[in-house]
Amino acid sequence: MRAVAVFAVLAVAGCRSHGSAPAPSPATSLAPPQSSRSAPPAAPSSFASRPYATRVPAGWDRARPAPLVVALHGYGAPDGMDAARSFGLDALADEAGFVLVAPDGTPDSRGRRFWNATDACCDFDGAAPDDVGYVRWILDDVASRMPVDPARVYVVGHSNGGFLAHRLACELASRVAAAVSIAGAQWSDVARCAPSEPVSVLQIQGDADPIIRYGGGRVFDLPGRDYPGAVATAKDWAVLDGCDAAASPPGPRLDFDERVPGDETTRVSYPGCRAGASVELWTVAGGDHLPHPTHAGLLAAWAWMRAHAKGHAPAPR
Repeated sequence: MRAVAVFAVLAVAGCRSHGSAPAPSPATSLAPPQSSRSAPPAAPSSFASRPYATRVPAGWDRARPAPLVVALHGYGAPDGMDAARSFGLDALADEAGFVLVAPDGTPDSRGRRFWNATDACCDFDGAAPDDVGYVRWILDDVASRMPVDPARVYVVGHSNGGFLAHRLACELASRVAAAVSIAGAQWSDVARCAPSEPVSVLQIQGDADPIIRYGGGRVFDLPGRDYPGAVATAKDWAVLDGCDAAASPPGPRLDFDERVPGDETTRVSYPGCRAGASVELWTVAGGDHLPHPTHAGLLAAWAWMRAHAKGHAPAPR
């Protein structure tokens, strides 16, 4: 149980604001003016009892459908939008002009929010909530409320949320244009991932992560909780998306994590993917489980997402 506690502490520690001021407690603070909680009381779905937070970009002209980013928190995070703020996604939404949605996982028997992502992570009680169905319902509900572009729907997840980002790319391939997983991983048995069409996938992983190891392992070293490493995860997606088997030479290095000095992140891609899809692996040298993204790192991740809309050739970057 100590490993579970450490994982939860790391997830909660990520709930900080981007800047000098500490993040406000979600129990005592009000959301920003652009944010709201959404749970229509008359919605004909059991998922309506699971509200989610929404933030629309400042100055949004609703005559122009906006991209949609679904942020998926890590295990034990107290609040989805608080976790999204900790990665700077709220400020990025204003800068980039996308609608940000942050759902909450289900509390487990320890009171820690989790996603039923893969067999590795993190439904430790076997409760089996339908989190894929929940996110599908969110996409439908958001689309019924505001003009979002169905060709530009992206999921971004950290840790347990990163595992779910992979599962959503597997099971909601017709809805998700691209998935970004930070310290998550694919199914151990990749045969359980059968996307109906190519989905762009960006895997971001610190090679010094002691929780979700870069080379793969078991969540909390528990039997049956195996997950593949970052390279294997990227290669699995390269096969699924029909990309070349070999990665291209590394591109320009990036300063992604503000806590690691220099341009510490190496980026490789698997070219030749079907339908304009992209598979990339960003390795944060010396990075641990909880990166603190730089502004440049966030912009680079957004540029990658923006370049991979459904039904479009890759845009210039």
